[in-house]
Amino acid sequence: MEQNINIREVLREKKVWLDKLKSPNKDEREKAWEMIRLIIDTGNGNELKGYLGYLRSLLWNSLQGVREDAWNNLDVYKKLLVKGVERGLTANSDRIKWSAWSKVLDMISLGLVTKDQVIQVRYSYWRLLRSRWMTIRKKAWRLFVRLVEEGIFQSKDKERFIDFLRHRKAGVRIYAWDAVPRLLELGFITKEDIVSQIQYLKDLTSQESNIKKRAEKILKGLESWK
Repeated sequence: MEQNINIREVLREKKVWLDKLKSPNKDEREKAWEMIRLIIDTGNGNELKGYLGYLRSLLWNSLQGVREDAWNNLDVYKKLLVKGVERGLTANSDRIKWSAWSKVLDMISLGLVTKDQVIQVRYSYWRLLRSRWMTIRKKAWRLFVRLVEEGIFQSKDKERFIDFLRHRKAGVRIYAWDAVPRLLELGFITKEDIVSQIQYLKDLTSQESNIKKRAEKILKGLESWK
């Protein structure tokens, strides 16, 4: 009975809880998501049917905390059958786009998007690999290798990747070269591909920065592939 009373109170205040999902206060957002889950888990998900568009908009909210909390609750979107979640993969903003791509494998696992759909929009990912935001760029390159492993990026994407090995910006080029050893193991690129581009890595060893040390380390590691 107590639970029923609590649920009635939560349902009566559902608009308040929905509004708090976009609060700048992390604790308020966390509590609000708990209440949304409670509504669903008690069989009252239909009470939220009129707010699916609002819930979807949280996925590309300009406030990072709001946006990331939404992406971290993708199972809620699955339970409510929210459509259009995949739009985040082709967002104009690097920050919003990264929030989506960082959860792309979860999206596939939950059935919110198919692997074929992701492959079709993979062109949108390339911009993240040269993002002006260093944190996004770093994380995007780490995920790129995983996406190759998962078959999202395939052999037909090799030439596009090789372009990054000679990118004019050292801060982009070094991340591409960082990925080379693992991509060689995966067969995404070949030893011949690397030999033909190795000068672009050697050029980075003349940089007076942390990039020089990283380039030297990568170069040394690649010697075993000769």
